[in-house]
Amino acid sequence: MSIAMTEQQEKDFEEKGFIILEDFLKPDELARLLSAVDEVADKVREAEGLEPNDPFAIRNALAHHEAFLDLVDHPRMLPLVVDAIGWNIQIRTTHLDYRPPYPEDLEAGEVGVGKGADQKAGYRNVSWHPDLASDYLFGAPSLDGRLPFMEVKVFYVLSDLSESNSGNLWLSPGSHKLIPEELKEMDRKVDPADAVELKLRPGAAVLWRTATWHCVGPNLSDKTRKIMHVGYHYRWLRPTDYIQQDPELLAASSPIRRQLLGGLAPDGSPVGDSPDFHPSSRYWIIRHSEDVPLKAWAEEQASAESRFKEPV
Repeated sequence: MSIAMTEQQEKDFEEKGFIILEDFLKPDELARLLSAVDEVADKVREAEGLEPNDPFAIRNALAHHEAFLDLVDHPRMLPLVVDAIGWNIQIRTTHLDYRPPYPEDLEAGEVGVGKGADQKAGYRNVSWHPDLASDYLFGAPSLDGRLPFMEVKVFYVLSDLSESNSGNLWLSPGSHKLIPEELKEMDRKVDPADAVELKLRPGAAVLWRTATWHCVGPNLSDKTRKIMHVGYHYRWLRPTDYIQQDPELLAASSPIRRQLLGGLAPDGSPVGDSPDFHPSSRYWIIRHSEDVPLKAWAEEQASAESRFKEPV
């Protein structure tokens, strides 16, 4: 039973591969996140020697500001995430993208092709692709040639992306059901009829399957693209942003946040009760409920939702 998704959202997530949540962030949440982006941007420019209009991206962004950290277990988003992928999950990546408008003399490459002057200049004109395939895009683990369902992301819109060519996220609805080899055969060029440029206001969020083909368009607007991605995948997969989060961060986290940050309950060996002769990773075999407090939380939420829907 769904905790938070409506029937229409469940249908869209299954068939299209994503759901759009307009005005998801409250004004104070958005203001806090924008302030955090500006604060972190100043630090990045100083540390990396960047000019004010240079683009940059930060991975494991949750470690750079508490406002970003609070997104991983956002109280209104987490129920939707659990509906989408379940409770046996952790964070794979948190990705802040800061992309100022293109310089006037910078020519934009073709959307989704991954080539052009903007790509060479560091603006990452990213080609059409699914995630969790790395450089081995067309040799990734597959089920009859398709990517298995391994991850969802939440795309948080922090700046105005309501106009075309503002650094918008593009998605190809239903493409998570296709074979990635088809994209290779198409030279990574998706038919415009099969693509959607998401034009969203600040505060919107998109929950999406990352097997859905996607790319990022050029920013030809007069506004800086500021977005955050939070990616969740199964605990038995390894994250890309970290090997282990800062122990002090884990120790200061609630049990559910600790799970999402890839941590285990502090008691016992990470490879089970018999590490010398019968090691068994607690990320694979769940023997202690304390390692996955999100399970009990999800069951409580589902029970409460069931009682709410019962006829009086």
